[in-house]
Amino acid sequence: MAKLEREALGHYLDTKFNTKVSQAAEAEFEIIGDDIEEMSVELNSDTEQIKNILGQTKTKDNGYTPSMDADPFYADPDKKLYPKLRDIAMNRVKGDGCKTLMLEVIVEDTEAEDHKAWLSEVMVKPQSYGGSTEGMNIPFNVSEDGARQEGYVTAESMKAGKPVFTAGAIPVV
Repeated sequence: MAKLEREALGHYLDTKFNTKVSQAAEAEFEIIGDDIEEMSVELNSDTEQIKNILGQTKTKDNGYTPSMDADPFYADPDKKLYPKLRDIAMNRVKGDGCKTLMLEVIVEDTEAEDHKAWLSEVMVKPQSYGGSTEGMNIPFNVSEDGARQEGYVTAESMKAGKPVFTAGAIPVV
């Protein structure tokens, strides 16, 4: 099998800004990245190593604090995400007003009927606004902020541009 291309991993944000994974059925996901050349989820692992008096090294694992930078995000009134990002940035919205859901999908087999997916409660925070002559830019940061659930989306919903998340394992056919 050949290595996966970067487009095999998609990141979507809920433009209705639902805040709980239990609201996945109400979500309207829009893919992010059409102007972005490189974007990764930084896991920000938190470990601490301590060497004791016996010469042993012990590692304390505090988990992860994942985050992702979406830069650039050019202001486009045709994008459903734009009005909310504009509102958060221009009105200095904070707290629950910045929370939404992020859907991550990995398409490992383009012929499969279903694809692995993860749904997370996240905080979306614009980092600045303005930019160059290329266009008005509102780069933003996405940080996990709550529950995360594993599941899948159907290839059919992906092709329609409206991925539908279902919790649990992919059904065995």
